Amino acid sequence: MPDIHMPRIERLGEQLTSLLGKETTVTESARANVFEGDAHTARYFTRDDKLAALCQVDLAVAAFLGAALAMVPAGGAEEAVKEGELGANLVDAYSEVANIMAGLLCSDGYPHVRWISIARSLDALTDDDKAVVANPKKRIDVQIQIEGYGGGKMTILSADLG
Repeated sequence: MPDIHMPRIERLGEQLTSLLGKETTVTESARANVFEGDAHTARYFTRDDKLAALCQVDLAVAAFLGAALAMVPAGGAEEAVKEGELGANLVDAYSEVANIMAGLLCSDGYPHVRWISIARSLDALTDDDKAVVANPKKRIDVQIQIEGYGGGKMTILSADLG
């Protein structure tokens, strides 16, 4: 089975800007991103239910992406980050962003993937998730900045589907 499609950094920025209606700058990280315990990890699976990819973001990016989509003021997202946990409305909105991002991992000639769930902390990762984090087939590490909100880290990791 071929690898999944990994988006270009420019395409990631274009998609997020279009989705959020806010200029979203995406730049390559200088080194591999490292995440704290409250990172949110979106899980993507193939049609035959194999783990295909993970998208990890720090709590701030999850809050800002969710808030921008739901048109929640930046202060609400900042407060959630200070509290160390997203409220139900921001979790739902970030989940929608994660779901829509599945489209970036799909392209002609590549396996179709779909969003399944979000692990809301590193402690909530499954053994399969941890294996992909430790040894991804491919990875994209970026910094994201959302106009009027803030930014942080995002990493997309692909699993070995062989």
